[in-house]
Amino acid sequence: MTKVISVTSGKGGVGKSSVAIGLANAFAFRKKRVLIMELDIGLRCIDLMLGVENEVVYDLGDIVCQRCNVYDAIIRKNDISYIAAPPNISPEFSFQKVVELINKLKGEFDYIIIDTPAGLGISILSIRNLADIALIVTTPDSVCIRDAAKVALMAEESGFTNYKLIVNKVNKLNIKKAGISDLDEIIDSVGAQLIGVIPDDASYRITLNKGLPLDRKSSVADVFCAISKRIDSEYAPLIIDKL
Repeated sequence: MTKVISVTSGKGGVGKSSVAIGLANAFAFRKKRVLIMELDIGLRCIDLMLGVENEVVYDLGDIVCQRCNVYDAIIRKNDISYIAAPPNISPEFSFQKVVELINKLKGEFDYIIIDTPAGLGISILSIRNLADIALIVTTPDSVCIRDAAKVALMAEESGFTNYKLIVNKVNKLNIKKAGISDLDEIIDSVGAQLIGVIPDDASYRITLNKGLPLDRKSSVADVFCAISKRIDSEYAPLIIDKL
């Protein structure tokens, strides 16, 4: 059965897209069929991070507006399937059509990862109407933490309770600068169960900036693989690197 994962945040710049790609790689390493669907309309970036920016001919907007077949818009890279967000929104585009598309694709993939835009609009819609699990991404920053807490609260108010916390871009220095005592303080502030801590890793940033594949022997890959197993309710230790 397909598991739909919404990767979301209250504030932009926390690294949702890098989390979506890292998680997709982890599932691919485990020989799972995985699709990333990018919903950040007008601000897509995953094509660059995957190194397929010159391969995008059709996007999500073309699919839902019936300008192309869904399979014409799916790009494959490093065992990951990807549908790019449209560069702008058209009058024919609607969230309900996205829901119908994802329902159509269920069964063809083991996991569909939805990279949502930051904020409380489409993010909350995708959580409420599509997701089996929502991953709320924050960084060790007071503003990002407060906004992540708002996402968790709104998800709860909508009746969705299967949301988990990922703390991204973590190292001792940025935690100290933010005046945060420890990770428990972030967990308590957001009010969500911690499922992963991703280190602020320069090599992973370079990998994404150059559109290169994730090194499966890297420490970041180990973190994402552990998160992917916990999503499936398998035991995996919480890896906290470089802290």
